[in-house]
Amino acid sequence: MPIYEYECNQHGLFEELRPMSRSGEAADCPTCATTSPRVLSPTRTTVVPRSVSVAHARNEKSQHSPEVCSHPHGHKHDHGKPKAKRSRQPQVYRGKRPWVMEHG
Repeated sequence: MPIYEYECNQHGLFEELRPMSRSGEAADCPTCATTSPRVLSPTRTTVVPRSVSVAHARNEKSQHSPEVCSHPHGHKHDHGKPKAKRSRQPQVYRGKRPWVMEHG
């Protein structure tokens, strides 16, 4: 069954799943039960790359239940693993650019 969009004057857009035979009928707003007309919207049959699809899904999810991250860079860290010991001496770059010094 297709999903159709309807627009309530007071609460805006909402979607409803119904048979094609009832596509021209108005629908009741789920918030206030006011009869609302159908709005023509583009179909959702376009093929998008997976990365775009995942980004859209993440944005949609964050609208209602955002993930809370305590790390300043926004990615997760595995705090269960022991950290490797770092050398106190800086690493020296031995390539064509001797002025580049990498962080350890």
